[in-house]
Amino acid sequence: MRIEILERSGNIPHLTSHNSHPFLIHLFRVIVAAVVCATFAVTPKTAWALVGDTESTFGLDGRLSTTNLFIDNYDFKPFFDNNSTDQTSQNVLRLIAAGRPTEELHYEVHGLQSYTYFSNRRETGASFFGTDGTDTRYRALDASWDWYKTSNGSASMWLDRFNLRATLAKADITAGRQPITFGKAYFWNPLDIFLPFDPRQFDRDYKAGVDALRMDITLGSFTGINLIGVAGRELDYSGKYGDHGTLNASWYGSSLIARTFTTLHNWDLAIQGGKIYGGYQLGGGSVGEIGPVEARAEAAYFWARDSEPLPSPLEGDLVEDSFTGVVGFGHRFENTLTVEIEYFYNGAGDSNDLDASFVRFASGNILQMSRHLTGFLISYEFIPIITGQFTALYSWEDPSAQIQPILTWSVSNNTDLILGASVNFGDRPTRDSSGEVKLRSEFGTFPDFYFMEFKLYF
Repeated sequence: MRIEILERSGNIPHLTSHNSHPFLIHLFRVIVAAVVCATFAVTPKTAWALVGDTESTFGLDGRLSTTNLFIDNYDFKPFFDNNSTDQTSQNVLRLIAAGRPTEELHYEVHGLQSYTYFSNRRETGASFFGTDGTDTRYRALDASWDWYKTSNGSASMWLDRFNLRATLAKADITAGRQPITFGKAYFWNPLDIFLPFDPRQFDRDYKAGVDALRMDITLGSFTGINLIGVAGRELDYSGKYGDHGTLNASWYGSSLIARTFTTLHNWDLAIQGGKIYGGYQLGGGSVGEIGPVEARAEAAYFWARDSEPLPSPLEGDLVEDSFTGVVGFGHRFENTLTVEIEYFYNGAGDSNDLDASFVRFASGNILQMSRHLTGFLISYEFIPIITGQFTALYSWEDPSAQIQPILTWSVSNNTDLILGASVNFGDRPTRDSSGEVKLRSEFGTFPDFYFMEFKLYF
């Protein structure tokens, strides 16, 4: 959705689809066909079942989800033409093959097939769902195939994870596409540099993988070192691969970092630093308790290398030096009520130049457009199978805000139904005297969303 708004305003070119190398296409077809056949051949009497055991030689499971999104557009023709509403539906099948052929080796492969329908030719909901396979940062291998595309729909296949882990006496070594998560904040994680979740993202079952070689060294019960090298290519301001082949990597787009962590006086401490996408980072974090309240803090400074400029007529570089930090507090009461609050200082954002911040945000170079933000979450388990959640994000300088009420119903042991909305407040975009679109607030830029997601696990 973020890229699409800029496309509609004419500030960046339309993004075109791409095809991977034929070998990857055939490989993916074989994997998907094999796991589908295994699912139904091994258990012919059961429509949905877990095959094998992921802790043995071979196991197969997965998730089928359908997400329907209704978008209530505000009146602004450069973004939405004359459409007051849009509808998007995305259906995703994730097949997970994993196993442990020996005590020392473990493998994991995630193959995804998606079909997305949109009422108007603007893929408004794709990035919001976080499951469309377009997260390309830190991915040197283009393991995706956009095999079907019409004016109102598209279908894609991609490999979200494929990795092998070796467990040694004092270390674990994992090679291949894998999820990597650092930091323990909920909304914003300055230390979580590898495809972090968007703070608005309601589906967080699976984090996207990056092409990495990782070594986890154990020094004690709660002490260790992580060494990570990630291969990636340099992306343009669209945040996509572009036309650079199936396999491509650059020093600019790759990462090489070290992280150490320990526990001191019941506080978890971590420090990390090294080369990341576009420059160098040094940061640290801590998590502990102050009485009954959990407290957490993270901060990082980023030194940018040479960067391409922002697209005309914007001024400045796509990647710039910045400091980011977050402080948060939370508590879960015995009656299941959970409260979380965080303050985020986003030195990379600029509320006085939201148009430039928007491009950096859409390309994945910054976490938010504004500089000072607060996030608030409250959740409560009404009954064991129904949970309510209310999230609010507030930008202090615009000012603008977003609220997101969500209701989750566990229909059965392996099915969930999620109902929710994302309602935005703030000044809407306008046009200047030359006809250029000008953003006037962060959350006021986005239309309102109403969504329903159904998930079936097997």
